[in-house]
Amino acid sequence: MSTTVKQATWAIDPIHSTIRFDAKYLLITSVSGWFREFEGTLLSGCDGFDNSEIQLAIYANSLTTGNEERDNHLRSPDFFDTKKYPVIQFRSTAVTTQDKHITVTGILTVKGIEHPYSFNATFLGICPDPNGNTKAAFEMDTVLNRKDFNITWNQLFDKNGLLLSDEVKVHCDLQLLKLS
Repeated sequence: MSTTVKQATWAIDPIHSTIRFDAKYLLITSVSGWFREFEGTLLSGCDGFDNSEIQLAIYANSLTTGNEERDNHLRSPDFFDTKKYPVIQFRSTAVTTQDKHITVTGILTVKGIEHPYSFNATFLGICPDPNGNTKAAFEMDTVLNRKDFNITWNQLFDKNGLLLSDEVKVHCDLQLLKLS
């Protein structure tokens, strides 16, 4: 007798989700930016999110910081080089859950450079929306080193100071829509 494991497919609801990044400018204050366009899916077992498969695509050209000159510089070859590398990708290799804490391990690809990466997320719950759809919510905070992805542009100022930090904080509020 074979046992069929039922799976659920979830998609990121981009209207109710955000992906934000913060980097230190003059190494004292944070400058924030957002990616406005992204999509992703999560394939899970029906009983939870353990051993899920996650695919995420972030469209690098959709970044905004609220300053057109800075946005254009971030899209240039000095940073994301969005003409050559239009998509930032993540695919999971392992997902483990313990209560509301989720550890996700996978491959993050930025500017064509694949880097193994692991981060923690918090499961915030599942509920129906006003239209009767099933939604799940997650929150994630992590820190990346931009040099891991050959994003090395910087400037010296005041003899010894650096203009930008190497560490970039990433915060995601993700709401998923259950498709099946």
